[in-house]
Amino acid sequence: MAKRREVIHATLADTVLKTLRDQILAGRYSAGTKLDQQTLAGELGVSVIPVRESLRQLETEGLVRIYPYRGAFIAKLSIEELQQIYTVRECLEELSAQLAVSQFSQQELGQLGNIFSQMETATQAWDFAALFKLNRSFHFTIYEAASNSVLLQMISSLWDRSSVYRRTYTYMPDRALQALEEHRAILAACKAGDSAAAGHAVRDNVRQTTEGILRQQKMRHSAE
Repeated sequence: MAKRREVIHATLADTVLKTLRDQILAGRYSAGTKLDQQTLAGELGVSVIPVRESLRQLETEGLVRIYPYRGAFIAKLSIEELQQIYTVRECLEELSAQLAVSQFSQQELGQLGNIFSQMETATQAWDFAALFKLNRSFHFTIYEAASNSVLLQMISSLWDRSSVYRRTYTYMPDRALQALEEHRAILAACKAGDSAAAGHAVRDNVRQTTEGILRQQKMRHSAE
């Protein structure tokens, strides 16, 4: 009986963790928002215990910050932290793209081309919410093809940590048009089987995003 209760608790905790993580990554909360445990527990229909455990796990993932006597908050990254995250992302994602090119199947290349076509349609319609999701699908179709689980996990974690900032930058028309051309270059290199060009194109895309987000954050800091 005790073992069954442990299994039920573990399943409930996993469900709460996934729900909270998905809500954060979907942009429900802005950076710096306080997360009230009682409120979250009421919304999810659970006790405070699985909520507290989930927030601790989300802190290890870099999505939440917990301060003694103050509570839990959506992680608010400094300009220096954002710079560090994107510097590492440039290196890891360039490597992942290079590894993926020689391992692409025709099905994977077709899938990548299909996602890009959807990105073109979404860009024309200024559908930024769709672009945000399609951008991740496009990149992770490449990174998953690299067949390196450790590399994939590291990249995924860094994407999650910066998702709040990347989302706000995606919702800008000029960036959407520029990003589409960057993804066009990535797709062309992948189809050509040019690993060096694919790696370079991915790195350029990450760098352009980095520079834009940092400009955006610096403007906000100076306005505060």
